[in-house]
Amino acid sequence: MLPFKKKLLDDAHKHAMEEYPNECCGIILGKADSTEEDILYSCQNIQDSLHEKDPDNFPRSAKTAFYIDPKELMSILREAEKKGLAIKTFYHSHPDHDAYFSDEDRRMALFDNEPSYPNTSYLVISIYNREIKDNALFSWDPETGDFKKQVFIL
Repeated sequence: MLPFKKKLLDDAHKHAMEEYPNECCGIILGKADSTEEDILYSCQNIQDSLHEKDPDNFPRSAKTAFYIDPKELMSILREAEKKGLAIKTFYHSHPDHDAYFSDEDRRMALFDNEPSYPNTSYLVISIYNREIKDNALFSWDPETGDFKKQVFIL
């Protein structure tokens, strides 16, 4: 089972198709024990503007990386708190690549080798030529100290 409504997976797929050939990114809010109040936020990938302003610190473009604007993230976190929700899932696409949790994905999800959002899953959407090829969902496994691929049925 998905940790969120199937319709939100469809919405994330649509977002990936719209942003192709760049990576899309977004957040799904909800309650851990229910999908009734799930909300998807399609975020703006600001990676290209960061790369343009500071290519030394941001060497990758939006074709191979994503970055959610911190102001947008804070706005979503405030909305979550106001509604009594939490971040259930971060999602992003891998244009013309398979759905896997890359070293960069792992690095971005950790702070001091611990998950920044330990109860949050990470959805990676593989898209080739504006067609969804695959999905992979990852979550933190405290026993292994790493992210583990989850099995889900559509």
